[in-house]
Amino acid sequence: MIKIGDFSKLAHVTVKTLHHYGELGLLAPAHVDRYTGYRYYTLDQLSDINRILALKDLGFSLDQVAQLIDEDLSVEEMRGMLRMKRMELTRTLSTEQTRLESVEQRLLQLTQDGCPPDQDVAIKAVPALTVLSAKAVAANEVLIQPARNSLRIMLLDHLQRGQLKPTTPWFSLIDNNPFTEIDLEVELAVGVKLRKGQRAADWGNSPVKLKELAATKRMACIVHQGQAATLYNAYTQFYAWTQAYGYQVAGTFREIYLSSPDAITSKPVNLDDGITELQCPVRRANIPISVQSPLERKEPIIMKPKIITKPAFNAVGISYIGKNQDGEIPQMWDVFNKRFEQIHHINDICYGLCFSKVIGAADGEFEYIAAAEVKDDDNIPEEMVYREVPEYKYAVFTHHGKLDTLGETYDFIYNTWLPQSGLKVHPDKFDMELYDERFILDSDDSVFEIYIAIQ
Repeated sequence: MIKIGDFSKLAHVTVKTLHHYGELGLLAPAHVDRYTGYRYYTLDQLSDINRILALKDLGFSLDQVAQLIDEDLSVEEMRGMLRMKRMELTRTLSTEQTRLESVEQRLLQLTQDGCPPDQDVAIKAVPALTVLSAKAVAANEVLIQPARNSLRIMLLDHLQRGQLKPTTPWFSLIDNNPFTEIDLEVELAVGVKLRKGQRAADWGNSPVKLKELAATKRMACIVHQGQAATLYNAYTQFYAWTQAYGYQVAGTFREIYLSSPDAITSKPVNLDDGITELQCPVRRANIPISVQSPLERKEPIIMKPKIITKPAFNAVGISYIGKNQDGEIPQMWDVFNKRFEQIHHINDICYGLCFSKVIGAADGEFEYIAAAEVKDDDNIPEEMVYREVPEYKYAVFTHHGKLDTLGETYDFIYNTWLPQSGLKVHPDKFDMELYDERFILDSDDSVFEIYIAIQ
């Protein structure tokens, strides 16, 4: 038998901890002296204390540890608890990774701009809301404010008739649709608390509707102060924030007119002059499967491309200038592959070189060259071109799978990763694809790399 003090030294835990474990039934002493109350342990119990400490290190609470070491707990039940813990830790890791990225992005912003933004975007949880709303169509932007005032007067009339008091400021609901200059839909709303017995059918065929706005866990909010004519600045900052922090719009915008009058008045007012809060539900931007390896698809990931500097090299290949509207590039690769051995190439790597700045090309056209690396411009095969590619610093991404998802990869790189990375595309606007032995045409197991020249 070993006294509790000596056992605590062997187990590297305090005497107080051993008392606590005993009270919880996790580790009872092997013997308690009936006269002195002294506690004694055995060497065999060292393995028990180690098991408790190991489970604690995995993040389990003492109550959960007690369940896991219960002799009646089946192996499948133990597996279930461990899977639940894995899910919990994965969520925590993802949350902390997102928070770390936000901190890094804020540091980058302060470094580049030298000052914090005029207005911060905050993410809030917004509860469900019952509203009265009405819609109108404004022929053009000039008529939006008169249309909104007409809707406000109509809603005020229905509030009075329904004996309802507003529970929120006035606000507009704006769908994230492509901008048009004519026939603009205007929807004005106000939160209400219904009286007992009231229901949506009470408004019948009226243009005023009762609707429920769902609760939103991630509502991005930014405050604008000033005249309505400058409200576009808030939208600009909002979209810059979504790109910088990796979010996407996930619902309808709300313009909350915090300075709007709450008195029942029919006088025309400019609701969005003063303080307006712009709100919009958001979600994390999706990372397409085409830039994830099979292993990464099983767990949440943050895409981290390699940043490398590749020395200048020479290339020979078949050139195409255009917009690839009719699938000319795949056809060109078919021809290039048949003629590959005619090139005095250095290795078996092939390149898809894309030059966005092409002298004499029409707007939107680019030059794409299916090429191989060569030593110099000697012995260029007929109908092929020679290009010298300068040294660049590149962000290197890996594309997984077939070529039909290549558009998703480029969309992610240019519209999601680059804006939130803080890096800028090189002024030459050059990128290229590198195909080695890992590339397998029309295979889900195919892999190749995309190089984006950056500053």
